[in-house]
Amino acid sequence: MHIIPVIDIYQGQVVHAVRGQREHYQPVRSGLCAGSDPSTIVQAILNVYSFTTLYIADLDSIRDNTGNRRVIDQLQQQFPQLAFWLDAGKYKKEDLMGTYQDSITQVIGSETGVTPDMLRDLTANVPELVLSLDFKEGVFSGDTRLLQQPEIWPENIIIMNLARVGLSEGPDIELLYKTNALSAGKNIYMAGGIRNVTDLQMLENTGVAGVLIATGLHTGQITRQDITALK
Repeated sequence: MHIIPVIDIYQGQVVHAVRGQREHYQPVRSGLCAGSDPSTIVQAILNVYSFTTLYIADLDSIRDNTGNRRVIDQLQQQFPQLAFWLDAGKYKKEDLMGTYQDSITQVIGSETGVTPDMLRDLTANVPELVLSLDFKEGVFSGDTRLLQQPEIWPENIIIMNLARVGLSEGPDIELLYKTNALSAGKNIYMAGGIRNVTDLQMLENTGVAGVLIATGLHTGQITRQDITALK
């Protein structure tokens, strides 16, 4: 199972994502290191385990298009061993085919309002695209036709329960089955609420391809030994 650590960047610092309420996010307080500098946080995460992929949510880009390009470029230079998945809140082809195209895998969230026709066009031009199916309190955020047409999904799909992000309430297994995502023949990644190795083992048993984690790493509830045991 592919385990991907997540960092949310706002105004050049890593913040603690809670429930998808981005306007209230505060600088992360990690048990792995002091401060909220992105480079320091990423190095601390890699000290826990030699992850191969890092997911970045660029909150400034998602909110008002200013973005953290300089910070992300710095992370790429400092950690060339990592593959990067980036959610910058983009859904237009011209944005996704910009300067990041060759170096970063773009994530598009259903909450952006992307339609099935737009997704078809995007996947034809950006084949490595990752689609995040976003939910909050059990309600789908986006064009519901996306849920009815799994044949147009890209190969990698995230099932994101925003209401559980940062709260260590456990993964939403019911949501996983409700979407019928596992029967779509895609690589399914679960995100939101994953607390510890018990949750990781439970998700591995469902057959998901991977998970996105953050809080469990910073609290120390997910350790190197836990991750190694799953490999």
